[in-house]
Amino acid sequence: MNKYVKKSLKITGIVVGVAAVIYLFICIIFYFATKPMSDSIKQTNDIALQKTPITTITKNYHLSRSVESNSLVGTSKKGKKYYFIYLPHSKKAYLYQASKGKSEEQIKEIFNDAHPGHSKVKCELGWYKGVPVWEITYKKENGNYGYVIYDFKTGKELVYADNL
Repeated sequence: MNKYVKKSLKITGIVVGVAAVIYLFICIIFYFATKPMSDSIKQTNDIALQKTPITTITKNYHLSRSVESNSLVGTSKKGKKYYFIYLPHSKKAYLYQASKGKSEEQIKEIFNDAHPGHSKVKCELGWYKGVPVWEITYKKENGNYGYVIYDFKTGKELVYADNL
């Protein structure tokens, strides 16, 4: 092998090694950045499964407005649907039968009827000013964002913020 080939292989090895170290570093940062959220979801799921009639969890939510809240929807052994909201900082939890409030699908329908034409609509269940709420966040065609907060029990619009 001549010296140019050896030098090229050495440079290639260094570049690949540096790229591997950078990739590993990014993976470690991502792991530690998402760990608190996954721990919080696991804690909420554990509490719901141990302290409520919920035996199967179908979806998790996270809302952080005036208070951080983690919530989920699940079913009992008898097939009844429940919503569970946990406030990690105050360690308070709330359980609601699905029949006592609006579902995610109903809230999206209410939102689309009142505010048509939005894309990237996301719905989260949580806690806001002492009541359970659904929050719809969306992106408009002009690139701006907005959100609407609905009362969980009645579906009444509580807060509307547009063009953020």
